[in-house]
Amino acid sequence: MKRFFYAFIFLTFCCFIINANTKNSSSTNPESFKLDNGLTVILSPINNIQATCVLIYHIAGVRDDPPEIKGASYLYQNLMLTGTRNLEPYERFFFVQKNGGASSIKVNFDNSISYQIIPDHKINNALWIESERINSLIISDRIINIQKNNIYKKNYRLMNSNIDFKSSTWVKSKIFEETIYQTPIYGNLEMIRSFDNLSIKKIYNNFRNPHKIIMVISGKFDSKKIKKTIKKLFSYSFAKKKTIKRKYTPIKPGKKFINKNWVIDNIHQNSSIYAIRAPSKLSFDYLYFDFIRYHLVDPRLSELTKIMNIKYKLDINIKHEYTNNIESNALIITMSSPKRINLERAKFLLNKKLQSLMNFRISSSSFKALKSLIEIDFLKNMTKLEKRSIMLAENFHLFGNLDIEETYLKRLKRATSYDILRICRKYLSKNNRVILNVYKK
Repeated sequence: MKRFFYAFIFLTFCCFIINANTKNSSSTNPESFKLDNGLTVILSPINNIQATCVLIYHIAGVRDDPPEIKGASYLYQNLMLTGTRNLEPYERFFFVQKNGGASSIKVNFDNSISYQIIPDHKINNALWIESERINSLIISDRIINIQKNNIYKKNYRLMNSNIDFKSSTWVKSKIFEETIYQTPIYGNLEMIRSFDNLSIKKIYNNFRNPHKIIMVISGKFDSKKIKKTIKKLFSYSFAKKKTIKRKYTPIKPGKKFINKNWVIDNIHQNSSIYAIRAPSKLSFDYLYFDFIRYHLVDPRLSELTKIMNIKYKLDINIKHEYTNNIESNALIITMSSPKRINLERAKFLLNKKLQSLMNFRISSSSFKALKSLIEIDFLKNMTKLEKRSIMLAENFHLFGNLDIEETYLKRLKRATSYDILRICRKYLSKNNRVILNVYKK
């Protein structure tokens, strides 16, 4: 059965590579340039499709908020959908939907991302809409107060009625203790409604500052025409002086084991949440840790599923979350079962598996299958316009280069099972874990 599975993975990989090479045959290498005001533009043409992605990567996020209004930038996920000088509220989304495209705005700790995927002949409309959002957003006190109340009510309700949300929030606060990521992205829940509106309005300058914007155009477009359009729409003046380049510091693994039990009424499942602090995106460790994540919890190869539900038939529900930060991340594994005895057995098996990974290299066949799947997923993401654009922007922001595909595949090719063993020993130790057990009363 194992041989058949690995053969299937290999054949799938070969077919995907052939298909990906065919798809990318008409793409050219990305290029970048800067406008006079400091805004960076990356062009990534792919001429055999009929769609274009316009992505704005803001080097601004919740980490830039003043301490007294920490989390205020999170409001801009909704504030950036309000009206502009020439657009009604939410008109941006209506335009994209009308043209069968996709659109999103997301504010993170380290950055903020806005993109539109539209038919290639509508690209000028998409660029104009983004220029409106950056240049003439209308933010009134009434709108800010509505969004403050919405964020408060939503998270207050979740914190008091959703045990999964409450558990996840607590676990993240502990695994990221004493780091930039300790506080929830929306800030201190009890302070949100008292945030000063004038201070919130000033945050708009973080999103408008051209020195903190990377624009990526990916898909089908005419490079000469698009450059003229971008210069026309985005060569705005900005009073703020050039910002100092942000310095990132990779956060090391934790040094304190935390194990907490909650006993709660009116829940149907017992659960255990394991959080493991994971590497920064700045290091090779980030790529190597993917092998551990895939090995443990990826549905196609999950060792935990094989051990707990196939070998021992414990019927454990296994979910996982992997954060998306720059300086530090966390792999969060949630195991749940209505039977506490089964959950305790599952915890024993997980601890045993983590210890095994720290003591022994994974088998050659498992390593090859993991490497193939990681490569397949990477190449698959490179064919998706929004993911390709995000990776281009983030890589340029962190490392200043555009050859993400070649660089990533070279690193992946050089990875060995000894690298994975080293990463297991570095990150899977007991002192780099937070465990929360939630039991039925």
